[in-house]
Amino acid sequence: MVLGWTVVVGGVLLVLFRTAAGQYGSCDFTYTYSSGQTSFIESPNFPNYYKPGTKCRYTVIAPVYHYLYVQCYDMYLPASANCYYDKLAVSLNGDATLAGAQLRCGTTVFNVQTVYNKLVVALLGSTSTSGGRFRCQITAVKDGCDCGRRKTPTIVGGFPTKANEYPMMSALVDSSTKKVFCGSTIVTDRYVLTAAHCLLQRQVSNTGVLVGDQNLSTGSDTPFALVLLVSTFIPNPGYNATSRENDIALVRTTNQIVFNAGVGRVCLPFRFSSSLFTGIRLSALGWGTIDFGAPTSPELLQTTLSVIPQSDCATRLSRTVQASQICTFTAGNDTCQNDSGGPLYYTDPNSQVVYEVGVVGFGVACATNFPAVNARVTSYLDWIVSQTGYTFCEK
Repeated sequence: MVLGWTVVVGGVLLVLFRTAAGQYGSCDFTYTYSSGQTSFIESPNFPNYYKPGTKCRYTVIAPVYHYLYVQCYDMYLPASANCYYDKLAVSLNGDATLAGAQLRCGTTVFNVQTVYNKLVVALLGSTSTSGGRFRCQITAVKDGCDCGRRKTPTIVGGFPTKANEYPMMSALVDSSTKKVFCGSTIVTDRYVLTAAHCLLQRQVSNTGVLVGDQNLSTGSDTPFALVLLVSTFIPNPGYNATSRENDIALVRTTNQIVFNAGVGRVCLPFRFSSSLFTGIRLSALGWGTIDFGAPTSPELLQTTLSVIPQSDCATRLSRTVQASQICTFTAGNDTCQNDSGGPLYYTDPNSQVVYEVGVVGFGVACATNFPAVNARVTSYLDWIVSQTGYTFCEK
């Protein structure tokens, strides 16, 4: 392929930016698309055949809140069982290492779309064939509303999540000790939602936000883990440390949170603003202790907790429970120390979209016979909107 390759889009001549490096030598290209742009990737010497043994990689990046629609309509690769010889490896997760990539060969055309805003395609030619050719048309399509993605359709009594199963899950980290001290959830590309009590006696300068991680003890489980600096703490102005009312806060990151296959934002429950969720089972996640006073978990754990009636909660705790609080209880399962600020997620059974309906607050030890009390997110939607200035598409 000639450097400076151009395409015509809507009558305008475009030159796509490319970089060349790594094992693919000078045939390693990166294309940055604008919204709605349609362009092509193609094999070297197209429409002629590429040389035997040719290896090329094509990385295509669309803006955030977009996906890439791929139409590979010119396919003339040698066919072989399981595409053993020449092949196109297509990573719809945008994985540069091609882990989990689809393999395509032969002459069958195909249409696919990415999971998020990045695509990686590699031509892996064999020296045992006479070469071939391919051409794919790719379009950057704006997603209608990208939130609440989940990768698949301690927390005491919990079990590990898959890596990046919940792209919206984040955590607050002590910059000096490098340890997670509270959970949080990504709600915009600049803000995470957490508990106000997590910010007591904390300073912006020694706090970071961890995104895209699952196992804190290894760096090999996900390529998306990143710690971002923090610029601002915004505890709810009604927070009362004594009564523990309005225990909710926003934390703003210094730099934008870049969304990708492993990092995204949760949906906020605007459509459930009148729901009490009584009897509904919610997912609680965290890296907190696996029991009261026990060590923290290096893996992100999840458990399922049921929402109980406000009256039952108040009676069992012998205290007043506010309408802005949501109580959970499931025998043997609970959130625990360092899980504070983390989420209570509701997954819509029809769409599999994830909504944050609670922020983990307080309980009596861990997994006792007493319910836990959490902030009810639907009570704070107007406050979140006013503080973030974000336009939430899930309305």
